[in-house]
Amino acid sequence: MRRPNLNDAAKSTGCFDVHRFNGSGTTKASREDAWHAFRKLGVGGSDMSTILGLNQYATPYDLWLEKTGRVEPDDISDRWAVVKGNALEDALRTRFRMLHPELLVTKGTDISLVSKAHPCMHASLDGFLYDAATGSWGVLEIKTANASRGRTDWHDEDGNLIAPDYYMAQVTHYMAVTGFQWGYFYADIGESEPVEVRFERDDEDCATVVKAAEEFWGFVQRDEMPALTGVDVAKAYPQDDGSLVQVDDSEFDRLCALYKAHAEAETAEKKAKDLIADQLKPLIGEHKGVLSLDWKATYTTQTRPEHLVKASTSRVLRVSGIKPKTKERN
Repeated sequence: MRRPNLNDAAKSTGCFDVHRFNGSGTTKASREDAWHAFRKLGVGGSDMSTILGLNQYATPYDLWLEKTGRVEPDDISDRWAVVKGNALEDALRTRFRMLHPELLVTKGTDISLVSKAHPCMHASLDGFLYDAATGSWGVLEIKTANASRGRTDWHDEDGNLIAPDYYMAQVTHYMAVTGFQWGYFYADIGESEPVEVRFERDDEDCATVVKAAEEFWGFVQRDEMPALTGVDVAKAYPQDDGSLVQVDDSEFDRLCALYKAHAEAETAEKKAKDLIADQLKPLIGEHKGVLSLDWKATYTTQTRPEHLVKASTSRVLRVSGIKPKTKERN
């Protein structure tokens, strides 16, 4: 019986084309360069957490800067987490294959999948899974994480094993591209053995991902900035233009009032804290600290060496109320 291959996977759903980077005369370096170049031409699964606001390290604006060629992505190939992940990928895939003899596991390296319905959506799978019993294909996603991330991101509050939201966005993107209905995470998260988490397709989530990808790629094609977050503004406009713009916007007024109220509350809290500190310090006196059965307070000596501070320019947010002008008496 013929062994199912990637062409069969593509035909099974009819949802995607296969773009290959290998071939005669190619090298590992040239294939990697070709993959990175192709990645700029669309939205990949690893981009989706950023687009949906689930990536704590990057914003849609950061990604837009990369996709429009304004900045080059940071080279993180020498970071230990990346080195470790690359080194373990084959071993983890091999171990998953051993644990699941009922599944045909095929590597997804040196190829990219392109959605027929939404060509801006690309997918690079760590592995393709074929279940002969059901005649269906699935996604294999290999992950590594340190023990700390394994405890926090890969477990819920009750200690149950889960896949992080930012990785679920990635595999949901893959299922939207491929039309596949299921898949597995197989992850080394710092435990004695790798863990696996099965996931199933959710059509509503896939629709959300497709909409987000199309909207983001529209910004790229129009060379139009996506909506900025607070941290993006200083990057997009590092220098203010010196103007004050008059607006009639209730939302602006609401936000300013809230900001001012919180700032005043914060100031009051600091004053109260400083007042308590002024009462605690005399109790400590010349000692390093004082302790009771319930509390310990220290007032230690710290010496900071002299150092030069580099000049820098930054923007500062201040909010103040505008007093209404006094009407002139007739």
